[in-house]
Amino acid sequence: MAQKFRRQGFEWRYVRVAALGVAGLLLLSYAVLRVGAIFDVFADRYELVTLVPSALGLREGAPVTLAGQRIGQVSAIEFIPLREKRGEHNLRVRLAISEEVQDQVRADSRAFLRTQGLLGDKFVDIQPGSVRAQVLRSGDTLSAGPSADMDELIAQAAGALDQANSIVGSLREITGGLASGQGSMGRFLMDEQLYLRMVGATGELQTTLAQVNRADGTFGRLLRDPALYGQIQGAIGRVDSIGGLILGGQGSMGRLLRDDQLFQSLASTTARADSAMGGLTALLDGMRSGEGSLQKLLTEPELYDQFLKAVVDLQALLNDVRQTPGKYKPDIQVKVF
Repeated sequence: MAQKFRRQGFEWRYVRVAALGVAGLLLLSYAVLRVGAIFDVFADRYELVTLVPSALGLREGAPVTLAGQRIGQVSAIEFIPLREKRGEHNLRVRLAISEEVQDQVRADSRAFLRTQGLLGDKFVDIQPGSVRAQVLRSGDTLSAGPSADMDELIAQAAGALDQANSIVGSLREITGGLASGQGSMGRFLMDEQLYLRMVGATGELQTTLAQVNRADGTFGRLLRDPALYGQIQGAIGRVDSIGGLILGGQGSMGRLLRDDQLFQSLASTTARADSAMGGLTALLDGMRSGEGSLQKLLTEPELYDQFLKAVVDLQALLNDVRQTPGKYKPDIQVKVF
């Protein structure tokens, strides 16, 4: 009996091992299927070719995506023979793509080399085509779009970093000048007297605003007195009415604006004034040229002296007439027959 139990226990142990082995194989098969589904390993594929000048960072087996979704992998990277080179392309990259998405890849699609992560590894990303373009078949060439190289990105980043360092240096100089009180802003930040003046000006402004709020003075009354507001409104209304009358042609100003005859009269008056000014100008020119008695009176000293002497004699005669008027009365003798 003991040997029979030992034989049965031995058989059950192997059964458990076999069951675990079968379960492990099932799990492994399921994992392989899942990985194949994720990486599209078991799908039917067709081949497209794209030409690139450089495949730095791209390896065989690198993923191929369509609009960000994995659809295949890079099957081979080959050099283009010299006799077959066209333009700047040096390498021929063969892409194994799932046939399920063949309708999405068309003649106007573009292949871009994208950088995966920060390590520099690259993959091929295909831009879907449009309905108007033809579907690419196996062996067709897929056009490559411009791809940013990691070295170029690093160079651009280095240039941007240099510019940032320059900006930081400029800011350091500016802040250093401010901290030392240089310039208007530096004095504004560091000068205590200026701060005190600003505080004083703020206090005076507060006092002024307080007076305005108390309705004292013109501004206060203007803000708070409704009667003053009414007077201003009335004055504005009167100004509007005067403007309406003027625009309507009433009054002197309105006639001046509207009446053509008044304008013509003013124009003729202006013309006469111009002619009078012309005569006066001619007269002054004649005086400046030394012609006429008046100019001689102004310019010749002898004539001026004679004229002055005559005026003095006339004044003396008038004074003598006032003092002794009898001297100048004529003797009138009347004879009566």
